[in-house]
Amino acid sequence: MRFFRFLPLVAVFLSLPCWPVDVGDAWMRAMPPGQPTAAAYLTLRNPAQSTVTLLSAATPLAGKVEIHESLQQDGRWRMRRLADLPIPAGGTATLAPGGAHLMMFDMQQPLREGDTLPLTLEFDSGESIDVSIEVRAIGAGSGHQHH
Repeated sequence: MRFFRFLPLVAVFLSLPCWPVDVGDAWMRAMPPGQPTAAAYLTLRNPAQSTVTLLSAATPLAGKVEIHESLQQDGRWRMRRLADLPIPAGGTATLAPGGAHLMMFDMQQPLREGDTLPLTLEFDSGESIDVSIEVRAIGAGSGHQHH
């Protein structure tokens, strides 16, 4: 009978988002001199039991950062801005070349291979995560591509 006294506490504990979003494989390609834009890629894992949404991102090295998606339309590749990016409960959102990505505008300086870019991600849960984006060679891929 004592166990039943703790059921309300267990219910509250289970309803709380207990783990933050996990960020992995955060990278971008090195930038040629004079290029004012860059794209960043990463994987977002949501261990919570409800959807978490990426609302925005920011870095002190760019004027603005937007969430974008690449899609093929009428035989041409186009980019469109996304208002946000949902990460399903217990699921993953992958930002990768040819799909969703973070587009950075008005870069203050070109980043070279071996540099890092500080980035802050803001979620609808109120959570904020600071990420260090690895700058890889200009022709780099994610490192997780299958041949």
